[in-house]
Amino acid sequence: MALFLSIGPCTLTSNRLKYLYPLLMFQKLDKNNLIMDPHYKALIITYTTVVAIWFACYYFLKKSFSPSTEIFTPKKPYMEFAFAFLACLIILGIGQLYINGLLIPNPKNKSRIIEALNQALIFSPTLVLVWIRKQPLISLWLPKKNLLWRFGVGFFLSSLSLFVYWVVRENSAPLNFIFKNIYHPKNVSHMVQVIMEDLTIALLFVRLSSWIGGKWTLILVAFLFAAGHIPSMLSEGYSFTELGTLLLDSSLGVIVLLALYRSKDVAWFFLVHFVLDMTQFYGVTP
Repeated sequence: MALFLSIGPCTLTSNRLKYLYPLLMFQKLDKNNLIMDPHYKALIITYTTVVAIWFACYYFLKKSFSPSTEIFTPKKPYMEFAFAFLACLIILGIGQLYINGLLIPNPKNKSRIIEALNQALIFSPTLVLVWIRKQPLISLWLPKKNLLWRFGVGFFLSSLSLFVYWVVRENSAPLNFIFKNIYHPKNVSHMVQVIMEDLTIALLFVRLSSWIGGKWTLILVAFLFAAGHIPSMLSEGYSFTELGTLLLDSSLGVIVLLALYRSKDVAWFFLVHFVLDMTQFYGVTP
């Protein structure tokens, strides 16, 4: 699962997601990232703050923030995970078609609508699989109950995350510049991509956790993260301090996934994910 979380967003579309966090599980790390450049450091602080606020709301306002009572329990979770993994492989294949200009033609990405449609096509196997298997949307962490309320929570947390990012980011752009450029229709294709990424993560996580349990799934994600990075980092002479930063990365990634697992809801998270993804373009004044 961790392998897809990195290869999917980074190679399916463009290199715009260099800093996408915490989804970059197997992206090759370099020392410039590990010594915390201003953008990367601001992302870590912001994600930590927003997830901590969500957990506090979950603890003190459990009635409003409690997980959905709907439960998806497939009879053969190992088979459902295999289907989900196959869907991800198909997504990677469609992504290669996109890279080679073989989806809906859109010269120089002039049309944002066509670009959004292409993003939906890339990740369409996620929704097609759920439709074919006649499974509920809760199997993608998208329960129907109180949808507008949950989007409202997401908008509040995403706006708060931009404020935190603006505070902690060195040489950040003016706050109004960040807000007006990120919350803008021109970014519709990026928003489609992010929501589809998060639904695909849910597709994999829900089925794997139904098979081996939520705790073991979180442990497996952390293990795969470390297994994918530590050997090569040691061979390249990374210091223990830099390895410690990797530990911070993997721990925060697990904490974010834990919040999603507790909420069983991508409706609030995808907005946070989207706005923090877009800060790489609008976090500093051009």
